[in-house]
Amino acid sequence: MAGVKQIRAARVVVLQLDGVDAGTAAERLQSLGMVHAVSLSSTTELSVHIEGGKVDVVVIAGSARQSTLADPSPAGLLPPPAAAVSAGIPCLLLAEGMSRTLKRSAMACGYAAVMGADSAPRLIYRRVGALMQRVRRLGRARVASEAMDTPDAAALKS
Repeated sequence: MAGVKQIRAARVVVLQLDGVDAGTAAERLQSLGMVHAVSLSSTTELSVHIEGGKVDVVVIAGSARQSTLADPSPAGLLPPPAAAVSAGIPCLLLAEGMSRTLKRSAMACGYAAVMGADSAPRLIYRRVGALMQRVRRLGRARVASEAMDTPDAAALKS
């Protein structure tokens, strides 16, 4: 039951890009129990939420190809928000027109996961939970490896 409580308390931000209605996606996640899911329309608002420690996962709702942006990736994809990447927050891209090539390109750009924009809310909910679990697991592994690098741990090894 601990996992259920953590996913329901998840602070998910749905970032609206390119005219896609992120509010609907946020409402659907709320209806599934993620009461802290919010919809934002700009990366500056997202940066404020990240600085305040109010974000566990970022869901980016928009078309996969962005030609009007100043800094698109080589594949033409919008890269994940820099504030989220630097904070280690996983980003899920909801893209229209999913393909294997698009998925590979998005993963190469730094997205943790990619799904079709028409995915069922339940699948998005489950993917967000999987991303949160991956972050917790990596965090535990990082803490364990840092503990092994301490002088006390080195003395125990010998």
